[in-house]
Amino acid sequence: MGFAISWIGFSGLDRKECLRRLRMSATNEVDEAQEEPFSLAELPNNWIILFANDFEYVSDKRLAALSSGATVIGCHIHEGVMFSDATLFNAGRKVWSISHFGGEGRLDLKVTGEPPLEIMAIRDRLMAEQKAAGPTSDVDNVFDIPVEAAEFVTSYRHDRSEFDWGEPIFHVLKST
Repeated sequence: MGFAISWIGFSGLDRKECLRRLRMSATNEVDEAQEEPFSLAELPNNWIILFANDFEYVSDKRLAALSSGATVIGCHIHEGVMFSDATLFNAGRKVWSISHFGGEGRLDLKVTGEPPLEIMAIRDRLMAEQKAAGPTSDVDNVFDIPVEAAEFVTSYRHDRSEFDWGEPIFHVLKST
């Protein structure tokens, strides 16, 4: 079945303000396998990541509200239906989004706005790999385009626990 989650990365806000905007409080409990409904980690590059075991938690409306005076990126991952997306908001405005739905075909990719050139290079590389795999291949490289785009922006990826910069420590959140 795989992942059916969403996550939000915050830049330009401190932990206290993120929690206030989310209407949540942090506990001292570490969510080692990210199995709790919500957990939060602070990365060394000052991005803060909210992990949600709720595929539908991230929405444009929520990202717009959370991005007031900040930059946020939201990511949906549903491996069961091969859907992935990444959407970046800054100061309440959608800057760009990129999404893939395998049900629309292996080469399905929707891009809005103007993602950075580095993300377009990720797109070009993974599209070329998909085309090289051939039409009968079971691989879905295009699924990774939004995932790698979000990782490029934040240095976080939902399906990894260790990175060049270390390991994120997620703490369980509770609604306030």
